[in-house]
Amino acid sequence: MSMTDPGTAPGNATASIVPGHHGDGLPQTVRILPVERAIEWIRAWAELDWPITWETAYATRDKLGWKPAPDDGRFFTTELSANGQVDGSISQFEGEASGANIPLSSVIPVGQENDRSTPTTWEAYNAYVEAVSRIYGQGKKRTGRHGTIQVDWTLPNGVTLNIGALPGLVEAIIESPALTEINEHELHYIEKYGEDYVDD
Repeated sequence: MSMTDPGTAPGNATASIVPGHHGDGLPQTVRILPVERAIEWIRAWAELDWPITWETAYATRDKLGWKPAPDDGRFFTTELSANGQVDGSISQFEGEASGANIPLSSVIPVGQENDRSTPTTWEAYNAYVEAVSRIYGQGKKRTGRHGTIQVDWTLPNGVTLNIGALPGLVEAIIESPALTEINEHELHYIEKYGEDYVDD
């Protein structure tokens, strides 16, 4: 499946580029991570031996070539970053590293999508979901607010993997087994008592 950029396939070594537009009329590009590299990034985090230390989290970040923010190593820039802006993060829960938010595309700001960048976003999302499904099996599809779509997988090691998209953005979220357990507990009570339940 092509990524709209002529001659650029998802598995190529560099991100493909699709023109968009800034609100001021200047040209903008949406960068799409090749599928092979997206899988490399996802597996590097999802298949760690959880729980992990901050040392392991930072070593994984560095191994993938992500550049830490100067004031806080939990935040980083990837090759998809626009103008060196932070585009990913290592999450924490109770002071421990608990996962990662990983961009799979650059960000087109809300309202600046166009008839090329939006279809490219969905095409990339579908390619990533298909590739991940070949590794981990079929995930659970969900539709969120503001037009977001996503697929969730719970992996054998207890990690939750989510690939989500909305017009102008595709990202992967990895959550530790500890967060997976909390989220499953929460979901159980929501299904039993409704979304307005109070967990005392």
